[in-house]
Amino acid sequence: MSDGGIGAGVTYLFLFFSLYFEIFLLISFLERRRGHFPTTRTTPRQFPHVAVVVPCFNEGQTLGTTLHSLMALEYPREKIEILVVDDGSADDTLSIARSFAHDTRIRVFHKKNGGKHTAMNLALQNTQAELIGCLDADSTVDPKALLALLPVFENPSIAAVTPGIHVRDPQTILQHVQRVEYRLSIFNRFTFAGLGSVFITPGPFSFFRASVVRELGGWRHGHSTEDMEMALRMQQAGHLIANAPNAVVHTATPATLRALFHQRVRWTYGWLRNAIDYRFMIGNKRFGNLGLIILPSALVSIAAGIFFFTRILWNSLQETMHYITRVEATGSIASHASFNLFYINTSAILFLAMVSVGMIVVLIGTGSFIGTGSRRLPAATPLFLIFYGLLAPLWLCTATVRAVLKTGVRWR
Repeated sequence: MSDGGIGAGVTYLFLFFSLYFEIFLLISFLERRRGHFPTTRTTPRQFPHVAVVVPCFNEGQTLGTTLHSLMALEYPREKIEILVVDDGSADDTLSIARSFAHDTRIRVFHKKNGGKHTAMNLALQNTQAELIGCLDADSTVDPKALLALLPVFENPSIAAVTPGIHVRDPQTILQHVQRVEYRLSIFNRFTFAGLGSVFITPGPFSFFRASVVRELGGWRHGHSTEDMEMALRMQQAGHLIANAPNAVVHTATPATLRALFHQRVRWTYGWLRNAIDYRFMIGNKRFGNLGLIILPSALVSIAAGIFFFTRILWNSLQETMHYITRVEATGSIASHASFNLFYINTSAILFLAMVSVGMIVVLIGTGSFIGTGSRRLPAATPLFLIFYGLLAPLWLCTATVRAVLKTGVRWR
C-alpha cells in the first residue's frame, strides 16, 4: 500500500473513532440523564462540617475577590471554615489573606513554596471537617454552589464531587473561544460521571470526603496535575466521583496564546505522565467504563490530534513544492484556477469530518443546556470550530515530546 493509501486509511480510522465516541457520549447522556441529573433540592438533609482550601502562590491580584465569594456562600457559619494557604508567595498574597482574618471562618497559613499538593496536605492536617474542597485563588463561586454539591454526598459510595465550571468574565477573543470549550467540558464531565469515569477533579471547587483522602495518603505532586492523580487514585481504590453542574464556579482563563499554550502543555503533560503511572487501568475491565473506554479514548484523541496536524503540514508542504515546481516550469505565478462543481470534494473523508463537527456542535449545545439551562450556543462557537483544532495540536505535540523525554513542566 502506498504512503497516501496508508495515510487515508489512518484518517478514516481516526474520523470513525471520533464520530463513534461522540455518538456514544450523546447516547450515554440521553440514557442516563433522568437518573443522574442533580437533585432539585437546594438544601441538604444535614449540614456536615466542610473546609474550603484556597492554595495561593502570588495571587495578590485575585485573592480578595475569591475570598469575598466564599464569604458569601449560603451555609451555616459554624459549619464551614476557609483555610487560606500561602505557598511561599513573593507578592502581597499573605498580607491580603491576613486582612480577611477578622472573619472567624477564615484561617491563614504560610509555608515555604512546595507546590499545590503540599498546600492541600497542610490544610488537611489542620482540619477535622468531614468534607474538604479546593478553590483556586483565581476563581469565584456562586452563593448556592456548596448547597448544590452536598446532596450528592448523601450517596455513601460517592467520594468526590466536581462542579460546573464556567469562564469568568471573558474579555479577549481567546477567552470567548475557551468559553465554548468549557461548555463542551461541562457535557463531558457530566456524562463521564454518569459512566463512572471522571478522571479529573479540577481545582475550582471540587469536594472530597476527608476520610477517603486521608485513607489514600493525601495529595501527591502528580506531575503538576494533582487533581488528575487524585481522581485516578480514588477510582483505583474503588471510589466513585460524581458531578453537580448546578454548583456554578467561574474561573479565570488565559488571555494570551502564550499563557494558554503554557497551561495546556502542563495539563497534557500531566495527563500523559499520570496515564503512564496508572497504565494498568487502561484496557482493564476491572475499572469498568473508565478502563475500557474513557482512558483509551483520551489517549487515542491525543494521537488523532497529532496525526491530523502532521498530515495537514505534510500536505501543505507537498502543495507548496508542487506550486514552486510549476512556477519554475511555466515561469508564471498564475494558477489559472477555475470553479467547477465537478471538483468539489465529496469524499467519504469530508463527509465524516463534517458529521463529526456537527456532533461537536450538538455536544456544545448540550453542555450549555446542562450548565445554564439554555440550548443557545456561545457566540464564539464558529471560532472554536475553525481555530481550536489548529491550536490544540501545538501543545499536544509539545507535551508528548516532554512526556517521552520526562523533562517536566513548571507551574508558572
